[in-house]
Amino acid sequence: MCIRDSSKTEHQLPPEQYYNEQEAAKYSNNPHIIEIQTQLTERALAILALPPEKKALILDIGCGSGISGCVLTDNGYEWVGVDMSKWMLNVCLLYTSPSPRDLSTYRMPSSA
Repeated sequence: MCIRDSSKTEHQLPPEQYYNEQEAAKYSNNPHIIEIQTQLTERALAILALPPEKKALILDIGCGSGISGCVLTDNGYEWVGVDMSKWMLNVCLLYTSPSPRDLSTYRMPSSA
């Protein structure tokens, strides 16, 4: 059974309302979040133990503002990021890809 802390704001609002432009900017500039995301990504790379002589393309599902992607880039990896928040992706593009080679967006159909 998954226990969720329902007192957190991100659990009280739909994602498209919580991860808006203002929240994406706050998240992306929070030193504590940046430090944790960096440490988690470095740990994930250590666990993966990818051979350094082989190039790898990594899929970052829920890439958010690209904090982990920056760590991947710094470690010589190519990566593709996917996120449900267009605002987080906008921040990601600002910090990680001044001239993106290929940027595609796709809106999932709503389940009505």
